[in-house]
Amino acid sequence: MHRARYYFRILRTRAGCARRWTLVFFGAMIVLTSGCQQPTKPAPFPTRPGPQRPPTSPISGRTVVIDAGHGGKDTGAPGVGPLVEKYVNLAIAMRVADLLQQRGVNVVRTRRDDTFIPLDDRASTADRYAADLLVSIHADSAPNPRATGATIYIAGGATNQSKTAATRINASLSSAGIKTRGVRSAKFRVLVGHARPSVLVECGYLTNTVEASRLASGGYQARVAQAIATGVLDHLRALR
Repeated sequence: MHRARYYFRILRTRAGCARRWTLVFFGAMIVLTSGCQQPTKPAPFPTRPGPQRPPTSPISGRTVVIDAGHGGKDTGAPGVGPLVEKYVNLAIAMRVADLLQQRGVNVVRTRRDDTFIPLDDRASTADRYAADLLVSIHADSAPNPRATGATIYIAGGATNQSKTAATRINASLSSAGIKTRGVRSAKFRVLVGHARPSVLVECGYLTNTVEASRLASGGYQARVAQAIATGVLDHLRALR
């Protein structure tokens, strides 16, 4: 019998890692190899960007007075059935105020509950806070029960800012599918009793059965409020 003979040789590659064994067994040569992977350099840690200042909103720092018409002993315009204007005004005004605050507007409310506020006090609020806009919210009435639609009022000698605000609110209401009667002028105390831009929004007629039913609905109140807030925000963005 032939003795088993074996030996091995170790060869290194240029990288100094791969090995080869040569095994001779009963005259047969078997070559075995093994290798290893060169260690890789760890990837550098990603560079963390420094703190960035958020972009300044064009409406940041703007002040808007939201006036819910009537309140307390002043119930407002008569309507169909038990619907009371002062409650409709407050419900819509509170929604508008919340929507504006969510966008960074500094909102001043003339009332938050069923409280009577004199007209001169409402008007002077705009001057006291140097408001960029006063928005007084109401619901309308008319001898003709077929009268419908929202109306936006400005003072007779209104500033350009008041005019543009009224135009944008009117356009926003129309875009929301709410019928409007356009922009008109009037000498309401909340429009002429101060020197700041202002509008008064009559959200619809309580003396019309269909419109009164809508204004009593929380869903419709939210729709009107969103349209008014959108118009106000459009106006504020355009201010310089």
